[in-house]
Formats: sequence, structure tokens, C-alpha cells
Amino acid sequence: MRLLVRLVGVIAIVLAIPMVTALFWSGPLESLLERWQAEPPSTGWVAGLLIALLASDILLPVPSGPVITLAGGQIGVLPTAIAAWTGLMLGGLAAFAVAKRLGPAVTRRLASPEDLEGLKSTARQHDAWLLLVTRPLPILAEATVLLCGTLDTSWPRLLWTLGIGNAAVATAFAVLGQQASEQEWMFMAIVLSVVVPLAMTWVVRHRWLKQQRRNERVANEP
Repeated sequence: MRLLVRLVGVIAIVLAIPMVTALFWSGPLESLLERWQAEPPSTGWVAGLLIALLASDILLPVPSGPVITLAGGQIGVLPTAIAAWTGLMLGGLAAFAVAKRLGPAVTRRLASPEDLEGLKSTARQHDAWLLLVTRPLPILAEATVLLCGTLDTSWPRLLWTLGIGNAAVATAFAVLGQQASEQEWMFMAIVLSVVVPLAMTWVVRHRWLKQQRRNERVANEP
């Protein structure tokens, strides 16, 4: 189990590095909102940009929650949800394919064959709910996809869990954006779309690590 924690930690650290630059987004965000509201772009342009941004989320520090929320306020729930789902799926599938291709070489360096088989067994038991639960969580969502690809989760299993989870996330943020636009509290909605997922990430990580330490203490008791 310690190896699993270490592997997740390595992936999360790699993904967190580009997220540091996202801290610099808060300054221009309000002026961007004002420009978009003054001169709204076309639905097709917003949808295409949304797909491109979310598809590149594994490489770029794209805060998916705020981006989807902003688009929902501009073009409505249905176009935003469809475009966001498409972008999230493309990004997730690309990350999974890369992990499938390159991940085994990394795990062979970190784990013995026996440990690796144990990790794969654990993944087969828990990968579906981990993929679903972490969908709205920054860093952990991408880390889970990479971890599942590394530990040989099947393509069909990934597709249905990722599809359902991404649909829920895309729809929820799109609804938030439309409601915020109608009620004229878009800036607050953008802030919430950042703060709430980050808080959820901290809670999930804290509880998970606490549970792992408890399990290790139980296992080490005579």
C-alpha cells in the first residue's frame, strides 16, 4: 500500500507543477469576464475553444471548473455540457493512452513483480469508483486516470466511468454558469468553481491518507 501511495504522490506532483501558473490567472480573470460580457463571442467559437482547452488539460494548467462555468454563462447549458464533455473525454483518453504506453516502464522501476501484481489487483477492485469520485477534483482527476492507465485498467472500464463522471461534471458546471449569468453573480461562481473542488481535493486526500495509515497500523499489529 505504501508503494501505491508513493506512485500516486509522484503522479500528483508532476501534475501540480503546471498548476502553479494558474495562480496568476486571478488577476486578468475579472477583466476577461467584463470583455466577454461586453462583446460575447459566438456559440461555435466558445464551444470549440472549450473543447481545445479541456482536451489539453493534461499538459496545460487549465482550471476546468472555471472554464466550463464561464462557457455556461455565455452559451447555455446544453452546448456547454456537450463541448465540455467532449473536451474532458479527449483529454482523459489521451492521458490514459500515454499512461498505458509509458506507465509500465515506470512501475517496473518502482516495484517488484509481486508488488506490481498487488497494485494491479487493487486497481481492478477500486478503479471505477476512484475515477468517478475524483472527476471534479483538480490534479487528482488526472492523477487517477494516469494511475489507472499505468496499472492496466481496461479500455471499456475506463470509457464508461469516464463518460459518466465527465457528463456529471460538465453538466454541473454548465448549470452553475448559466444560473450565475442570469443572476449576475458570475465572478462569485468562478471563485466557487475553483475553491470548492480544491477543498474537496484536500478533504479526500486527507481522509484517504489517514485511512491508509490506520490500515498500516492494523496490519503491523502483532
